[in-house]
Amino acid sequence: MPRAHASKPVLVLVLVLVSVLVSVGRSRAAPPQPLPYVEIVTGGAQPDAELPLVIALHGRGDTAEGFAQLFRTLPVRARVAILRPPHAFGPGQAWFLGARAHVENRPAIAAELLVLADRVVATAEVIRAKRPTRGKPVVMGFSQGGMLTWAVAVEHPRAFAAAFPVAGFLFPEMLERARIDARTLPRIVAFHGSADPLVSLDEDRRGVRLLEARGARIDLRVYPGVAHALPPELQRDLFTELSHALAR
Repeated sequence: MPRAHASKPVLVLVLVLVSVLVSVGRSRAAPPQPLPYVEIVTGGAQPDAELPLVIALHGRGDTAEGFAQLFRTLPVRARVAILRPPHAFGPGQAWFLGARAHVENRPAIAAELLVLADRVVATAEVIRAKRPTRGKPVVMGFSQGGMLTWAVAVEHPRAFAAAFPVAGFLFPEMLERARIDARTLPRIVAFHGSADPLVSLDEDRRGVRLLEARGARIDLRVYPGVAHALPPELQRDLFTELSHALAR
């Protein structure tokens, strides 16, 4: 019996040491790794000019080179970095592979998107260190890239001047650990087609309501009859918002 009683302090000490080691390990965790990217300049700018920065995040199955074509007609002078997702998917890449429609997958996908949000910020910082950059960067994304854009906006609200998610939504699971201060959020304008068969407009509206309940002001623009796409009218409005954000 005495031996049993004597072992309790030892067990407590071991648990304390394990807790300390875990905490130290977390504090010394490797910094987020930047993502590879394709860079273009728009509006007739020179590659080495001081330019505002756009971080672009494409959808599942697309490529950075393919998504770059969207910005060829952006009229303002800017540097656009189209980031490459980490997962192969068909002929392109994806930001995550699980089926988000399955409820059991969503917490893991939300956690993965938050980790990717750290990497998006790290990539923007690397580009700003390499290239002459004016002002805070702007982030936009389509589909899975739109979901990641939401993650970036709530996880790193001070890192970007504006966020433009298209055909995406905010995972409610992301807000379980986030302490949202509406005053720190970037300007967020979301774009979504009312007839989107892949990413429901209702999910986008639900995320917007959750943020608005915390005092945020979100501009959600709905395009009647538009499916999961970037038609000319949506692209025009997106470019208008990008131009305004980049001019600040």
